Amino acid sequence: MSGTMRYPPSYHRLGIVPRLTVPPFPCYSVAVEPSQEAALERLWQAARYLPQSVRLLGTRYRSLFVAYAQQFNSEGQARAVADALAFVDFMFKQNRVGLLDLEQKALRRDERALRRRFRLARQSGSVSAVEKWKILQWLRL
Repeated sequence: MSGTMRYPPSYHRLGIVPRLTVPPFPCYSVAVEPSQEAALERLWQAARYLPQSVRLLGTRYRSLFVAYAQQFNSEGQARAVADALAFVDFMFKQNRVGLLDLEQKALRRDERALRRRFRLARQSGSVSAVEKWKILQWLRL
């Protein structure tokens, strides 16, 4: 905010005009831990491959994905795809998360689209996506 604020003349006479100082950093910035920042980056990258699921899960998507990201690490060139596929598996294996029928259908649809081209490889706490051979993609295997 540039300029000075205007106060009623009585404030000036009484000497109660507050003196405001500008902090050295923006007030609206929120400190985010580096591990949480990495999880949020993974969240948005994986969301590109799960459009229907993200739309239907809404605000729950973020908390569910952060819970997934704390347990698994993604590796390889297609890290976002690996995260998306492993997140779908994570969602179906969680018994405590109540998914509506529409949410389950959206997860299955997004998973099916990804599994046509990629396969998920798991290795002790980390996941990676490996692209299938073109002939297998054409045959939908």
